[in-house]
Amino acid sequence: MYKVRLRGEEKSMLILGVDTSTDSLTVSLINEKKILADYTSLGKLKHSSLLIPAIQKAVKKINAKIDDIDLFSIGIGPGSFTGLRVGVTSVRALAIALNKPIVGVPTLDAIANNGLAFLKKTKLSATFTKICPILDAKKNQVYTCIYRHDGAKIIKESDYLLEPADALVRRLKGSILFLGDVIPLYKERLLNRKNFNAKFLDGRGWLPKGSVIAKIALREYRRGRSDNPYDLVPMYLYARDCNVRYDRQK
Repeated sequence: MYKVRLRGEEKSMLILGVDTSTDSLTVSLINEKKILADYTSLGKLKHSSLLIPAIQKAVKKINAKIDDIDLFSIGIGPGSFTGLRVGVTSVRALAIALNKPIVGVPTLDAIANNGLAFLKKTKLSATFTKICPILDAKKNQVYTCIYRHDGAKIIKESDYLLEPADALVRRLKGSILFLGDVIPLYKERLLNRKNFNAKFLDGRGWLPKGSVIAKIALREYRRGRSDNPYDLVPMYLYARDCNVRYDRQK
């Protein structure tokens, strides 16, 4: 049975958030109120050799131990097959060994939350009511999902998709914020479309954040959801049918 530690007189959870679906490795520890420790590495680095040391570094920063973590969370993709295997396998193993709950979070959801934070910060959330992450899936295809927001949360409007960029473009309308690693490749094409108004979050602001993964996982856990660590697998989308092999409705 999962246990939640008591700190002082209030029940306070320590949540680990991890994502290894991109070239960036992100590890965060949060509680219900704030980010306690945050680690990010950029570039094509070996997640397999960096992940566990990064978790240990984060735990040490707050003078805790790995078994003090109450809830484990991991970005399940879509993204790099190798990176996802490393992240999901490692975090699953920790949850199993410590008998702690685990929640898998679709990486596109985390990226879309980055978009919402950007729109709120720039006071554009009333104008750009849709958010569309687009990640490179190679062979002129993208991983994507279309979201709308109500100013406070994101709501999925499509499945998690793997499809050519031109097919995605035909789905779109309204005012949309795009973010992801293929913006430089498709920006001009998206700007020249007449069926929607495009804005872009350029640079690395799209990268998944462990803290966002952890916050989403905490919300889902409070709703009564946790995943079976023995069954949790990465979200792989397959070009042969473009169907989702993992889809968790919010």
